[in-house]
Order: sequence, then structure tokens, then C-alpha cells
Amino acid sequence: MYDSMAGVTVVEVAGTRTARFAGKLLADVGATVVRVSGSEPDPYFDLRKASTRSTVTELLAGADVLVTDLPDSELAELDLDPAELRVRYPRLVVTLLSALGRTGSRAGLDAGEAAMQAASGFLHLTGYPDREPLLVPYGLGELQLGISGAGASAAAVWRARAAGTGALVEISGAEVLASYVRIYGAVGNYYDIALVRDGRRAPGSGGRWPFGLFPCKDGYVALIARTAPEWDRFLEMLGSPGWAKEPRYTDVRAMAIDYPDEVDALVQPWLNARTRDELLALAQEYKVPMAPVRRIDELTADIQMGYRGFFESVPLDGGEADIPGRPWVETLAPH
Repeated sequence: MYDSMAGVTVVEVAGTRTARFAGKLLADVGATVVRVSGSEPDPYFDLRKASTRSTVTELLAGADVLVTDLPDSELAELDLDPAELRVRYPRLVVTLLSALGRTGSRAGLDAGEAAMQAASGFLHLTGYPDREPLLVPYGLGELQLGISGAGASAAAVWRARAAGTGALVEISGAEVLASYVRIYGAVGNYYDIALVRDGRRAPGSGGRWPFGLFPCKDGYVALIARTAPEWDRFLEMLGSPGWAKEPRYTDVRAMAIDYPDEVDALVQPWLNARTRDELLALAQEYKVPMAPVRRIDELTADIQMGYRGFFESVPLDGGEADIPGRPWVETLAPH
């Protein structure tokens, strides 16, 4: 039983999966989440929620949190103006989630996932340098905004209980993603590396070869052997090739920035001759940071995920479906 938020009542008014995901996470840790929406239930996000036909205003008097991603115009139609709610329910935490924020010159724009990724600078880093940028799939921005909404709501609830007053929590998805881009910016500034799209590589995150995804016999592996000891062990794993002693291939920064394709070509035949599992076994033996890139069907059958009970079976369309569950394990303190 996960009960960090037991006794907390959350009213969820969702227009997109941003608020639904925030509600799911709060329900996962014990909050009572009441779903108020005209859309069809989502079995993934609504697994632990209660649905109701009651109006939102009927529920708020006994609630601790209102979490919503509806635009201000729709909130006004529902008599849910945030400023008025703060007066009517002074102990309530009102969490407002939106793509670009609810204040400023762009607050009224009809923006979604693409706008969040673009406005944050995230798209500047995704894709190949000679092509248009690529959106990160599966609604990364919406889900990250939902995570921030859940965490901020939980923090505001504990503050409200201590201070006796609620709070207005307002989060912009573009700003959430921009905080991730900031990390790459700091690293790029430290190493004096321009941040550019570089396909399957990531030289801007530290400037040493190798860091990226590499093909192998039956798929891809992720390889990040960037410190000097890791690089030495990687070369040993390769069988100490003669080319590694040439001056051109001892400058790992230049290898990453100036001629990575050339270095890839030296290593790729060795990788192509081995499967992901074979490479993982070698990486464990030589202590090289390398991991297989799993397919979705392989992930659902993964023994580690299964042992930890990550996937859950839920009713779906007359049958059952395995869905991702909570990405944590919570152990209650003994009484």
C-alpha cells in the first residue's frame, strides 16, 4: 500500500493527459483522486481514481487540491476562476498546468506538446544536424509537466497543513523542459562546446568519444565510456587494437567533435559481430558503461521489471492489458 498522501483529496479536472497523469501519480501514493471530466475514462491514468457526476464546486469544499490543465476560458465557464477559488477556499491548493504558462504575452496561445518542446529549446538538440529537428515522442512534455504538477501539489499540501493556508501552483511545460536544456547548456559552456543536433551522438554533454547509440548484430547498444579509465577498459575489451596507439585516436575530444564517423568505422565491425547480450556480458566483465537498447516487447518480458512488479494488468476492451505502473517501490516504516 502506498499511502504517503493518504487522507488528501484531489479533484482532477483534466482536458489532456497532463492533468490526468498528475492525478495518477497522486493516486499512486495514496491520495483520493476524484476525476471530473466529460471525456471517456483512460484505463491507464484512471486506474485508481473515482469518477463522479457531481459538479466541481460541490467537491471543492472538502478537497485539498484542485489540479487542472483547462485553459482560463474554460475554467471561467465552470465558475473556477483561480483568484476567486483562493478566496472561497483559502486552504485549497490550486494547481494550474499549461504549455506556456498563464501569464505573459503568450499565455493565451492554443499551445500543446510541439509548442512546449519548441519554446523550451528542446528541439534544438533532437535530430540530425542537416535535418529538421524531431519531436521527442509519446508526449514527453505533457508527462513531465504532469510529474512536476504532482510533485508541486504534494509539497504545497504539506505546506498548507503546516501554515493553515493553501496556495496557487502554476507550472509551464515549456519551463519544465527548459530546465532540462539548461543542464546541457551548462555542460556545453563548461567544455566550450556548441550545442547542436547530432543524431544518435551527444558530444555536447561532455565532449569525449564515445557517447551514443551504436548498431550491433541484433539491434543497438548505448555506449558511454568517457572517462580515461573507462576508455582504457573499453580498448582492452576490443582486444587492444593497434589503431588506438596512433596520436589521432588518443585525442578523445577531437574524436567526438571533429571526426566521430571515422572512429565509429574502426569500432563498428567489432560491434556488428556481436549480439546485445554478448556485448552486455563483455561490458560487465570489463566494467564498461554499455547497455542493450531493448524493444518494447522485450521490456514487458524483462525479468528485472517483472521481479519489481512494474507492469500491472488492467481491464481493457473486454480483456486485460499490461501497462506501466509506479516507477518506485515504497516501504512503510514499521509501527
